[in-house]
Amino acid sequence: MYFVDKKLLNKRLDYIEGLAETIDTENNLALERACHMLIEATVDVGNMIIDAFILRDPGNYQDVLDILAQEKVIGPEDAEKFKNTLQWRKELTRNYQAVNHEAMRADFKENISAYKDFKKSIEYFYKNDSQAVTAFSGDDDV
Repeated sequence: MYFVDKKLLNKRLDYIEGLAETIDTENNLALERACHMLIEATVDVGNMIIDAFILRDPGNYQDVLDILAQEKVIGPEDAEKFKNTLQWRKELTRNYQAVNHEAMRADFKENISAYKDFKKSIEYFYKNDSQAVTAFSGDDDV
């Protein structure tokens, strides 16, 4: 079992919370950055949780979300919402010259509650999982 730096975890969770409030922008470059970083930061937090509990190794971004759902870190509805937006990572990193901003904006707006609720899900998991007491280092609450 590895230890999770709760201060870093909280920074990332706060970052996700803040970004979730910014996707309503009409600025396409700002929208791209917000959506891309929502995906990246969520997967980073997921990897921190997976590493802490030595859960199976994820092979890709989708696996991270699947593991979080299987381990009940996130609920099935949120897992589906994350999956609905994960497709945009490929568009933002490989097909960036042809991003359909209206479709991306609509997908994120429809599924943004998963990102907004992510911190609460992590906090609930931390407070209710028997291994969490030993996996998270530091005295701060998650």
